[in-house]
Amino acid sequence: MSVLGNQRLIDALRDSEPEKRLVVTPLLNPTQVGEASIDIRLGNDFVVTRRGNLPSIDPAGSDPRSARYNSRHYANFGSKFYLHPNELVLASTLEYVKLPFNLSAWVTSRSRWGRVGLVIATATAIQPGFAGTITLELVNLGEVPLVLYPGLLVAQIIFSDCEGAAVYTGSFAEQVDPGHGNVSADVDMAFWTHPAN
Repeated sequence: MSVLGNQRLIDALRDSEPEKRLVVTPLLNPTQVGEASIDIRLGNDFVVTRRGNLPSIDPAGSDPRSARYNSRHYANFGSKFYLHPNELVLASTLEYVKLPFNLSAWVTSRSRWGRVGLVIATATAIQPGFAGTITLELVNLGEVPLVLYPGLLVAQIIFSDCEGAAVYTGSFAEQVDPGHGNVSADVDMAFWTHPAN
């Protein structure tokens, strides 16, 4: 697995063949393409889990996507969004990303934000062929609230070559806003209903 460096990233973004082109848009500043990653911005959409309304998330029973457990917020450019200590908030990236079938990627925090306690992704993989905005799982590990603004460069995507990949057709294909995943889809009922020998 080789990580794409600056020139390969630029070449992938400019590829003349649409099916081979890496799409990250809008790139508001050319410096977002770094030495071996592309910096991405915080979008306007946030999903906050309501405290006290959710006793637990049980993959065998509950569906955290239910509207009664979370609330959606839209933050205009220039407005503040407060991320409190130990709070998990889902947010979308400003950029729409489309990977060709020969690339995979992962999302990670930018160091300057990690050093103040912001974790931006707990599920970091981006599959070949994925298209949509990236959902960031924002967690404040610090002791004081963090003030976030739409448009901040909070994360980076690192891309690598991928051979023999299947096209991504999962539940997050073509997403354009953040949302909870359905963890109950990961429960293998055959495993749960047959006791171990």
